[in-house]
Amino acid sequence: MKIIKKISFLVLNLLAIAAILILVFWVKTGKDFERDALGDLSQISAEMARIGKPAGSVAPGKIPAPAGPKEIAYKWTYDKKNYQLIETLYQSDFNFYSSAPKTFSYEGAAPPADWKEQYFGMFMKEAPGDNTIEKVAADLKALGKKNGLSDDQIAELAMSFVQSIPYDSAKADVILSGTGGTANYPYETLYEDRGVCSDKSFLAASLLKALGYGTTLFVYESENHMAIGVECPTQDSSYGSGYCYAETTTPGNKIGMIPDLNTATNQAESIQKINYFGGGRQTNPFDAKKLGPVEIFQKTNGKIYAGIAQTISTTDEIANLKQKISDEYNALIGEKKRIDGDAGQLSGLNNQMDKYLQKKEYSQYNSLVDKYNSLLAKYKKEASAYNTQVSDYNQKVNQYNNLAGSFYGQ
Repeated sequence: MKIIKKISFLVLNLLAIAAILILVFWVKTGKDFERDALGDLSQISAEMARIGKPAGSVAPGKIPAPAGPKEIAYKWTYDKKNYQLIETLYQSDFNFYSSAPKTFSYEGAAPPADWKEQYFGMFMKEAPGDNTIEKVAADLKALGKKNGLSDDQIAELAMSFVQSIPYDSAKADVILSGTGGTANYPYETLYEDRGVCSDKSFLAASLLKALGYGTTLFVYESENHMAIGVECPTQDSSYGSGYCYAETTTPGNKIGMIPDLNTATNQAESIQKINYFGGGRQTNPFDAKKLGPVEIFQKTNGKIYAGIAQTISTTDEIANLKQKISDEYNALIGEKKRIDGDAGQLSGLNNQMDKYLQKKEYSQYNSLVDKYNSLLAKYKKEASAYNTQVSDYNQKVNQYNNLAGSFYGQ
């Protein structure tokens, strides 16, 4: 008798918060991401090894005739401009995908060597007769062209569209509690207008692929996270893979930039999070090691995303400006200490000279006049230079906030 074993692989990312603070002496931007929950593949593989011959995954059947239309208006912001896309989806199609296989089925003593590849492939395929992903991609492209966007900007528009889909925190709670939850097909994510990191990654990769770009899935088992890769020049790619990392869970994440993880708080910190009051330098926003070991699945080839070059250039400009602001702040602190010291000496001399005047000790008073006037001239010169430096510093702060705010969509 043949035994068929089914397994599922769950990936999600917890809700993130984005904020930007603009201060005169303290510039700080941040978007925090909580970590994801991911199924333990080592345990799954060990369990599968006890069963018999591989059977492979089960593909969904043909999509039924559409019924129960539902009009959904998706609204989001890209490059500080508001966009809206209205799509008609169907209850019948949603029900079809909801009941479609979401586990990898096999039979035999051990799973096939590429069982993860096959499993993820299940979610990257539309059922025969369904062209929803192609239609949404075409609508995004038309929307982009209408607004004068280039192909790479349309790819970014599609990413921002997926990022703006609300994170499904309720589903995350269910999965984290161990009481249920499975990954969704892209149609389900569109229909419900919400999803966790795996759901949104499947959708983003499908849309970018439909737009003609090469895509892949980046899976981080140790960090419980999933993201996608967009084909880009190898020298600028993540892991030298030929694909640039793209975060799907929250708005404002540029293609190619990888979030930092804070193991103490179980959160990923934004690369823009800086501290001018004793903080260290910004970490490398393209450091592929910060999310731990990666597995790469569902590679496809297509158009190359060239926008990564501009992202790197602008990021370098922001980082350099940040360092200049930090250096100028430290210089201003030192200058202010010197000015305060001179102000203290002036105050002391002034008090002493007033006492001499009150006592009509004019010779003692006159002996301090030159010293006082010399120190006063020095103080005025230092104060004037200090005020000029403060003005220059504040201009750089404004420049930084404008550049960072525009680049990160704040």
